Amino acid sequence: MPSLFNFYKDKEGRENVYNYLVDFLEKTAIKKTFEKKDTLAVAEAKEIIDEAFKNLEVMFEPKPKKKEIINQSR
Repeated sequence: MPSLFNFYKDKEGRENVYNYLVDFLEKTAIKKTFEKKDTLAVAEAKEIIDEAFKNLEVMFEPKPKKKEIINQSR
């Protein structure tokens, strides 16, 4: 998964990919709307893309360091 981590670290590249995907979905939604077709799948795809990019943050954001709790009463 090193390449996925590198993708995550490249904030500008990651934003460009996200924006490209969303723009493509918007164009697809408009096309489907004009053709009087169901656009529910496009909305679902947007939700999936959003969730995937949020998941990258969960996977690669540094975890907070655990504080060692010392019992002072001993």
